[in-house]
Amino acid sequence: MKNLLFCLLVLIGVSALAPEVHAADMYDSLYINTLNMSDEEAAEAYGIDPDSLKGPTKPTLQQMNDENPQYVKRDYDHRQQVIVGGVVMLCVIVAMVLMNNYNPSR
Repeated sequence: MKNLLFCLLVLIGVSALAPEVHAADMYDSLYINTLNMSDEEAAEAYGIDPDSLKGPTKPTLQQMNDENPQYVKRDYDHRQQVIVGGVVMLCVIVAMVLMNNYNPSR
């Protein structure tokens, strides 16, 4: 008798959840995949004015530099950079070897 009552309560509980499951299915059917859409198409699908997405246009860095050349292109001496980097790495290697061989407990 207890098992029958328990099964009846479970059945009533599951049937009470049926409208919520139906509402979730309705939400899934309204889902719009905008992965392969352009911004204008997505704005149209969502009912947004496509012109509001563009916003103000700013000049590019190249255009700004053409008007006001305050940035100077620097020519780096890569050979000097390689030599300095190699000397620094050699010093690091020597320091690591010396620190590894130093053991005061011997």
